[in-house]
Amino acid sequence: MQRYTHPTQIPRSRTIRCIDWLSDLIRIKNPNILGDSHPMTWAADDAIYIGTGDPLYYVKDGVPTRAVVDVPSPPDRSSEAWDLYCRTTGTVFERITGDPEDMQLARINDLTYFNGYGGSGVKPTGMLSVNGTLFFAVQNLLGCKAPHFGSHCQHGSDATIISSRDYGRTWTPDLTPVLDAFSREQFIGGTATSPYYGNRCAEWKAPSYERTSFRGWVPMFPGDRFGTPSFVQFGKDNCDAVDEYVYAISSDQFDNGTNLRVGRVHRDHILEADQWEFARYEENGSVGWTKDLDLSDPMLEVYRHIGAAEMVYIPAFGKYITLTSAFHADFDTRDGSELTVLESDHPWGPFSLVYYEWMWYRMEACGYCPRLPLKWFDPKTLTGYMEWSGDWSNVDKGYYAPSVRKFRIVTE
Repeated sequence: MQRYTHPTQIPRSRTIRCIDWLSDLIRIKNPNILGDSHPMTWAADDAIYIGTGDPLYYVKDGVPTRAVVDVPSPPDRSSEAWDLYCRTTGTVFERITGDPEDMQLARINDLTYFNGYGGSGVKPTGMLSVNGTLFFAVQNLLGCKAPHFGSHCQHGSDATIISSRDYGRTWTPDLTPVLDAFSREQFIGGTATSPYYGNRCAEWKAPSYERTSFRGWVPMFPGDRFGTPSFVQFGKDNCDAVDEYVYAISSDQFDNGTNLRVGRVHRDHILEADQWEFARYEENGSVGWTKDLDLSDPMLEVYRHIGAAEMVYIPAFGKYITLTSAFHADFDTRDGSELTVLESDHPWGPFSLVYYEWMWYRMEACGYCPRLPLKWFDPKTLTGYMEWSGDWSNVDKGYYAPSVRKFRIVTE
């Protein structure tokens, strides 16, 4: 088992020397386009589709318009404020338009019932295209819960997957009845200025340990062991898949977690929870699979240094690249963040260190949720654009939005 207390303890890669940055940070041009997390995939129609968490903007007459909405307790669900709250918090579904250095977002679906600020709302974690169908992993479906590590971190729990055959306009299964009824029964209220740290679960009627299901509905991955699932990317519409399985990785909370688990499922059964299996170590040290998530093992442990993670497969040299980040202070942007880039021969490792940046970009930027859009990666030159969330250095011009930076993988 690979178990460490710091990313720099991970053995160095023997095949990839490092990554080199080839540009400064390039921020999205429209300061009204906000949001974070941004799991993304390169779909069959050649577009990049993403999930956006807490966008804090809506589209009015075709124009992105900022909106930070305070919702009273209890909320008035017939009010304009509630409508804006539902459209600007939680999760929305969008398409990237333009080139990486002139990127824009086009809103496709407000996902109105996927609402709620921060860890109190449904958040996006993974996106995948397979045979023209989009699969979207979302978390926190049973409300805010305490994080596994650190009282001030944001949890990541109770994840499930939905799918779309029309590029995000409609989704299956339709979780609207469940989420609407759950919110009406359990959500007490909360505002953008509510205390975010400490006992955030006070916004919910029942304590977190009682919110494990709702009227018989259970998320595909209950709890936090696989609460932040991110699909492994295998090129356009999954065309570079190495076998018949779809793979996903998950940390145990949104920021500053410890454990990275690996799951897989046959590509024809992605929405079936009982068909998923999870990596575990056998007695002889090899990696096997179990359908019991509680019997799975972390494939990598780095104490308090693993946040929401991304993994992509690079056919040019047959390697999996994993990216993750951590805040220097739990879910606090004031002290900056770190970036860790790993490589492996398999989704389950063993992992080797490619690059570690203790003060990622700049302290005042404090990026998180690194992503590697494969549409923008050139396998011949090994250059691409890393996308991430957050640039807190200029709040007025979009501190909380997608940004990209050009890089090169160095192998010699």
